[in-house]
Amino acid sequence: MELQSIERVLLAISHQQPDRVPIDLRFSTELQNNLLKELGMEEKEFWEWAGQDVVTVRPKFKHPFSPIKYADPTIEIDPQGSYLDIYRVPFRKISNPFQDYLEPEISRAPLSDMNSIQELEKFPWPAVNDWDYSSILAEITSRQYMATWCRSRGCFQTAQLMRGTERFLIDLSLNPDYACFLMDRIMDFVAEDAKQSILASQGKYTFVEYNDDIATQRGLLISPGMWRKFIKPRMKAFCEMVHGFGIKVKYHSCGSIYSVIPDLIEIGVDILNPIQVLAANMDPFKLKAEFGKELCLHGGVDIQHLLPNGSKQEVCDYVQRLIEIVGKGGGYILAGTHTIQNDAKIENIIAMIELAKGKKA
Repeated sequence: MELQSIERVLLAISHQQPDRVPIDLRFSTELQNNLLKELGMEEKEFWEWAGQDVVTVRPKFKHPFSPIKYADPTIEIDPQGSYLDIYRVPFRKISNPFQDYLEPEISRAPLSDMNSIQELEKFPWPAVNDWDYSSILAEITSRQYMATWCRSRGCFQTAQLMRGTERFLIDLSLNPDYACFLMDRIMDFVAEDAKQSILASQGKYTFVEYNDDIATQRGLLISPGMWRKFIKPRMKAFCEMVHGFGIKVKYHSCGSIYSVIPDLIEIGVDILNPIQVLAANMDPFKLKAEFGKELCLHGGVDIQHLLPNGSKQEVCDYVQRLIEIVGKGGGYILAGTHTIQNDAKIENIIAMIELAKGKKA
């Protein structure tokens, strides 16, 4: 019997075998438009065909300035033409042969010249009253057969964007009071936003994502010891808050986070994303063998090389291994190692989806 999406996802998260591997895909706007054109489908029909099991339900920002945004809403376009997010971090639009994207302007970080806690106290911090949570329950109810989630940014990456990476990493070593105050102010909003979203949903979310990049493809940006001292306690508090509502926690960090995976399990992370396979020690088959009883792995389909450059047969062979090995006994949700970009071959995407749905590609 075919399961509903929410049943399929919940089985996978609880390490039980679903009827097929759950699917949770994200595409760049350009690629999604190309897929719709290639398949001759409208968006709703496309997602039904793709077997998508997961949908995002978020509060609505009350004062969006532009639909073009990075991870958080754009509140202003400054005189330099940069898009400012809710933390007043500037992003500039970059174009490549495949698509447009936004890149942070770290050299213009809004806190680069604010060196005291007193200055931080006066900063125009985002607040939950800038958001409308009233539509969340209706959206979840209308999609009650789907797994639903909301997204929260993390304190480490956001602090880097606000302060500048180099300055913030120096702060952690030489000015920890400042760094901690900055992270705590970020977490004040992040945690309250997640809490208000959960309350508005009446606890019906399947999971809440904590999104905080801490690594490069070679390893952590800071030592594991420093991560445990500064980041782990703040993440733990977030996980405990979400778990208090009976909701699972998904953690997203690009790069090689292998050295702290046991810590993530310890503080209650249920789902690990995106399993960036080309990063050191992030092979999904290795992670399944070591941590598969404690973590549900989410991701693992390489967008850097396999989908753009691999053959259809290579994609099929790899995805089949993921399903058979990583998906064995549950504990796996099929997804890209990030949003799939417009350099991916359409035939590879179609093959991946058909195989994941259990049909011959």
